[in-house]
Amino acid sequence: MALGLACLASPARAMVVVSRDFPELVARAEQIVAGTVAAVTEEQDAAGTPWTLVTLSDLTVLKGDVGATFTLRLYGGSTGEVGVHIPDMPTFTPGERALLFVAGNGRDVCPLVGIWQGRFRLRLDAASGTEVVDDSDSIPVVARSGRRLVRAASAAPPTPPPMTFDAMRHLIADELAHPTDANAPK
Repeated sequence: MALGLACLASPARAMVVVSRDFPELVARAEQIVAGTVAAVTEEQDAAGTPWTLVTLSDLTVLKGDVGATFTLRLYGGSTGEVGVHIPDMPTFTPGERALLFVAGNGRDVCPLVGIWQGRFRLRLDAASGTEVVDDSDSIPVVARSGRRLVRAASAAPPTPPPMTFDAMRHLIADELAHPTDANAPK
């Protein structure tokens, strides 16, 4: 009986995600934008495939060309009675602020470089009164060390303050102007 149940079980599917460091996020992105999520809607394409559309406004464009608003197209959503949801696919809430590293928008299942790695949350830090950067899991980004961004959870005590959005903008601009050698130590 167990063998019969095992044969009926469908295989688990998951996305395979390649780890991307900071220079890779910047280099692979076609657009790098920061903005406020104005709307999250769902649609179906001509084949009935569900897509979630995340529209951002109040944009700061750090790389690429976009209009006054930017709409991110992510695979999944609901089509009537059926919902398609992919584990690890980022979700967005209207009103939140985000910094996105985007490539393949409109053609890839997830147009964020490195899936969740290409999504950062922006929030107002009560202590400093400035906008700061958290990773997609809401862990503060505190510094850059070599090729990687250091999160508060991995920083040695005492933990540095969260990185400001302005500091992140400068890191991105520096990386665009002077790309890190692909063979540099990680």
